[in-house]
Amino acid sequence: MMSYIAFKALKVYDDGVYSPHRYTKWDEVYAPALGRLTYSLRTASLEGNQGVYAGTFSEAWFYMVNECRLFLVTPDPDAETEVGTMGWRTTCAIVIGEVTSLQDAARLITASHQAGYPQIREILRWARFVLTPRERLTARELVEKSIEVRRMIRAAAMGQHVAIRRGRGLVLVGVTWSTPIRVTNGDQVPVLGRYPPLCIEVGEDWPPLRLLCQP
Repeated sequence: MMSYIAFKALKVYDDGVYSPHRYTKWDEVYAPALGRLTYSLRTASLEGNQGVYAGTFSEAWFYMVNECRLFLVTPDPDAETEVGTMGWRTTCAIVIGEVTSLQDAARLITASHQAGYPQIREILRWARFVLTPRERLTARELVEKSIEVRRMIRAAAMGQHVAIRRGRGLVLVGVTWSTPIRVTNGDQVPVLGRYPPLCIEVGEDWPPLRLLCQP
């Protein structure tokens, strides 16, 4: 049980784990709360853009295109931490473990909240959604009915742009939080289509979507 459990995408190599953005190696440490060795990253302060960041599943998945793996992390209780509704930044973060099951991650987050450990609002909302009993839905039905799933798909495609013709010129258009989504066959990652109508295309067997379709 821990406070402010969040998601972090990290690169994994034989000699340890690294942050994908600045390629900073995390230190191997012993975490008393976990009773075992894990990884931790410390910064000097939170001045400017310093600090270790973690956030929602959707935001972390944005970095998965960089051949990262998904982890649960928490701020060190003794660290300086700024907490928001979507995530946090801290002077010291600790890896809880790799995410191998969305349901297990959601159970840990909700159980920690019920035990009195404060959690990030949007992450707790996501966890409750994952654990909500629902009818067996197809990927297309899930995308149509769930705003949380649509946010996940758009986050994975965020930053992509295509050039479309307007009048006599070309205009660069990118993914927004309202870009339509079309579910296709296969396991294609979310990609912004090049032809109108402009939309994000995602395969019904894309792993994060397929996992959410499982009972």
